[in-house]
Amino acid sequence: MNQELLTFYNEYKNKLNAFNLALSTMYFDTATIAPKNGSNYRNKMVSILSGESFTHMVNPESIKKIEALSKEKDLSDTLKKELEILLKDLDSERYVPKDVYVEFTKTIADSEFAWHKAKENKDYQSFKPHLIKVIEMQKKVLSYIPKDCSDYDYLLNNYQKGMNIEKYDSFFNEIKKHLVPLIQKIKAQEKQIDDSVLFQKFNIEDQEKFMDMILSYFKFNKEECYLTLTEHPFTSFFSAHDVRITTHYYENNLISAIMSTIHEYGHALYGLQVDDAYEGTVLSTNIGFAMHESQSRFLENHIGRSRAFWKVHFPKLKTMFSEQLKTIEYEDFMRMINISHPSLIRTEADELTYPLHILIRYELEKEIFNGNVDYDQLDTMWNDKYEEYLGIRPSNDAEGILQDMHWGAANLGYFPTYALGSAYAAQFYHQMEKELDVEALLENHEFEVIQNWQKEHIHKWGTFKDADQILKETCNEPFNVKYYIEYLQDKFSKVYNLENNI
Repeated sequence: MNQELLTFYNEYKNKLNAFNLALSTMYFDTATIAPKNGSNYRNKMVSILSGESFTHMVNPESIKKIEALSKEKDLSDTLKKELEILLKDLDSERYVPKDVYVEFTKTIADSEFAWHKAKENKDYQSFKPHLIKVIEMQKKVLSYIPKDCSDYDYLLNNYQKGMNIEKYDSFFNEIKKHLVPLIQKIKAQEKQIDDSVLFQKFNIEDQEKFMDMILSYFKFNKEECYLTLTEHPFTSFFSAHDVRITTHYYENNLISAIMSTIHEYGHALYGLQVDDAYEGTVLSTNIGFAMHESQSRFLENHIGRSRAFWKVHFPKLKTMFSEQLKTIEYEDFMRMINISHPSLIRTEADELTYPLHILIRYELEKEIFNGNVDYDQLDTMWNDKYEEYLGIRPSNDAEGILQDMHWGAANLGYFPTYALGSAYAAQFYHQMEKELDVEALLENHEFEVIQNWQKEHIHKWGTFKDADQILKETCNEPFNVKYYIEYLQDKFSKVYNLENNI
């Protein structure tokens, strides 16, 4: 192997990682602790730094040397895979002019700030110009990238390798075919589950204390993982041993922060369990979004809403909030946290209706890229689809089109991975139950066994293996949506004492 090329590549990679670490830190601060009034200056500096990072990343001479290194005969399998993924990623960046890239970055930063303000004021019209500019800039960037597919297909594949409109249409058609009738049957039930007790006043400091108990159960390591607060929970990955998650507590919603934090820790655990040898490479950072979502939804739903998990934690919860929960027994609580009813907010949606929230966004994104959207009416289109699929209609923009920041952050094509990731999770869990006594492990505080199973089968591989390969090797078959559908049908048929839903 040409040592000169290898030395160059390592220096190139380290400098790029330094840029990424600085930008990640600035983004995390902006979303958590940074004063709002400093946003204009901060966004300008971020765009400048992003531009310098971009210049370094797509330098033609650097790419030539990386291409030359990739053709060396005696590369290790790991380095060969790393270079293959990096060069493919560079094809998405190298043809975009720097000034366009910098303008795009600045547009996104301004848009995210405007979104926070617009959501607070429940005012889509004030955010509309920013959204239009983001989408126009996204399409402009995409126009420079060589591709043999539509812009939207390109974005879908970018968020999860191998996915496109055709595959997602097939996936969501199965969701509609099998789950909509079940949702309607539950909605028609004369006696519904009453979970109003979970929406009393719950002291936030006490919620934080209970969360500490949950994280301790999950073997949360404060030397490697940090938790703080933000408006919209997310996870940031800084290195193999530095992952940061955020949550949001609501005084009048006991379960929201619990499930949100468990969800984000699912993401964090994935990052922390990737093979250390991949640190600082695309093998640790370019994991497909559906794969990542599979692990957060796995922890949130298959573990965090399970009977065995709450056999351990419900007594502690009832002790912590003895006055509010004094009349509630374990069986009551289990029905409440697994309730299904149409709701407006995606992040608060139950497991059964959740994929319809994603379907709505997916259908609107297709319309955006087909050029069939009047942005003056996009909020109304959103509301109409909620009425069509879930039978409810947002009363304001904060619980409608402004509830998510994804579009304002140019993350079109991202939403479908949430539903696909949930389906991956069901298939992984189905296989895990064949190999482990999951309930016994949870009841005996042995979560580390589950965690190790995830590491060995999924996490440690990073991007060295793609989703299709991991699913096939772990589950002994390719992805199959039936596990997701059957899991939801079985679970909610039991919760609501229904029959003959499959």
